[in-house]
Amino acid sequence: MIEIQHLKFNYITFNKTSGLKGSLKDLFKRQQTTFNVYRDLNLNVQDGEMLGLMGPNGAGKTTLIKLLTGVIEPAGGKIDIDGTTPSTKSNSFLKQIGVLFGQKSQLSWDLPATDTFDLIAKIYNLAPSEYRNRLNELTTMLNVTDFVNRPVRKLSLGQRMRCELICALIHSPKYLFLDEPTLGLDITTQHAIYTFLKEENQRYGTTIIITSHSLQDIERLADRVVVMVKGNFVYDGTTTALPVNVSEHQSFAIQLDRGDGAANNIVVPANEVASRVAKIGFEHIISVTRVGEDGI
Repeated sequence: MIEIQHLKFNYITFNKTSGLKGSLKDLFKRQQTTFNVYRDLNLNVQDGEMLGLMGPNGAGKTTLIKLLTGVIEPAGGKIDIDGTTPSTKSNSFLKQIGVLFGQKSQLSWDLPATDTFDLIAKIYNLAPSEYRNRLNELTTMLNVTDFVNRPVRKLSLGQRMRCELICALIHSPKYLFLDEPTLGLDITTQHAIYTFLKEENQRYGTTIIITSHSLQDIERLADRVVVMVKGNFVYDGTTTALPVNVSEHQSFAIQLDRGDGAANNIVVPANEVASRVAKIGFEHIISVTRVGEDGI
């Protein structure tokens, strides 16, 4: 089980002063700005869940994946995954997780994917028979047998992404974290990945957390979706209850950030929610709530 309690995270950036004088000044005293990504984030994910994480650019989705996998450490609060803090990077924890970042690669560019699979099997100390059985299963399910022995540089984006999934799953992790796994892929490849991930979850009970800008990704895969805006969860529930497929007789309250620390609400009919949200912009919205209920 994944438990996030009162999570805090921030980072510091240094401001560059323009001009030669500004550059000389920065040598001795640089101005810095602290950005608070999360101030008090809370979330529980049950074993075997498929959770979709949505939100605009800069909402904090990828940062959360990095925190959950121990790549970075929180500034405060608690992350607990089966009794382990991810930032400790213990061997027992690392053997339980698999991760795929859509913008990063585990594959060696000039080598065939099978060489990377062999290396990962050695890293995780997989028994030869266990490794062969798991590899055969994954290559068959993802339909990659025809090209896994080609140099990675000769593979298409979709072919590489399927090989990246094998890298993340070769050691049969209990938790799988996917950051934009279908970014730039054609519809056929997307559907193949959807089908594979569903089967992996159903067969082995793998807990899967996936971030995406695509509602189609989330609808096809996730049992539950959380929407993040400005480092806060503004929705946590099923995809069917999102304000994209609701009765025209329902109304929603949109809570706006006025920019001065205060907030105000506007109430709009369901059929106007999408257009209003698009016009206002995600960055100015704190939450969207169905009127008369506790959540969307």
